[in-house]
Amino acid sequence: MRRSNPGSYDEYLKAYSVAMLPGRERENVSYGGKIIMPPSALAHLTSLDIESPWMFKLRNPANPAASTHAGVLEFIAEEGVVHLPYWMMKTLRLNEGDPIRITGTELPKGKFVKLQAQHVHFLEISDPKAVLEQALRNFAALTQGDIIEISYNSIVFGLLVMETQPGGEGINVVDTDLEVDFAAPVGYVEPERPKAAPPSTMASKLNIDLSSSTPGSSRPASSMGGTFAGTSKGATALSKDGDQWESFKGRGETLGGRKTKGRGISHRAAEAVPAGSKIIRTDQHRVLSNDDLNSNGKAPAPLNLPFGKLFFGFNIQAYVPPPAAAEGPSEVCAPGLFYCVF
Repeated sequence: MRRSNPGSYDEYLKAYSVAMLPGRERENVSYGGKIIMPPSALAHLTSLDIESPWMFKLRNPANPAASTHAGVLEFIAEEGVVHLPYWMMKTLRLNEGDPIRITGTELPKGKFVKLQAQHVHFLEISDPKAVLEQALRNFAALTQGDIIEISYNSIVFGLLVMETQPGGEGINVVDTDLEVDFAAPVGYVEPERPKAAPPSTMASKLNIDLSSSTPGSSRPASSMGGTFAGTSKGATALSKDGDQWESFKGRGETLGGRKTKGRGISHRAAEAVPAGSKIIRTDQHRVLSNDDLNSNGKAPAPLNLPFGKLFFGFNIQAYVPPPAAAEGPSEVCAPGLFYCVF
């Protein structure tokens, strides 16, 4: 025998929230996706021989754009009345006693759903997927765009159905393997990433506070340290231009943080050379110019000797003391050049 089309069931009833049901509040009804219909609806569905589970499309006759889908939980409502969860009343924009159109429909088995919590408090749930799995047992269908409500620890959470697969008006979630994904809750702000730690230095490994020391103070007599290497407390600062000065007199710090102080090394200024002396001062360099090279004067030149010849010096003229200091006949050595040939 051929079964009837689910769309053949189409009736108008008066909508009331589940709060109008007699007796105690039932959480699985208030926070679920199933409605309570009158006994006459059961008789009508049975006579049409519609295949279960029975799914319905709910619409507001005054606002056809407002629609959703639901299953049926029980047939204990008064005749002409249907009871809906409060979130479903808000979705359909219905008030207590408004007419509602209920039409039978067939929905595909759901494979995927993406939900978005409407408050960041949902993040405080330790295992949201387990909570949602338990809550979805009270639902028969999910419609994209609906904001369903679930209850956990006496707290009501709103969840927006952002996406369903397969696409269409809605999906059947009864006895199906449904993959669930969560989007960031409304009002959630991504925490800033912590800045990368600076690379470790020798000072950080040795726990040295660089902010308390003068830059460059770890180098004795450094120009960055702000002190000159000839100064010390209680002593007179001596300059290189004077007759005497000291080096390595600065202060510093070791890598271990221990402060050090240079003992200093004394230096004396070089004595002046008398005029006419043949002593060559090494601290006074002579610079040859092009004019010196072009003149007839003698200038130091490279000593180029043939292979096997050794050089022992230039011609030497003996020192002749002044006549006033001479007491006897002076001796003059003949100049000579010494070299060996192998």
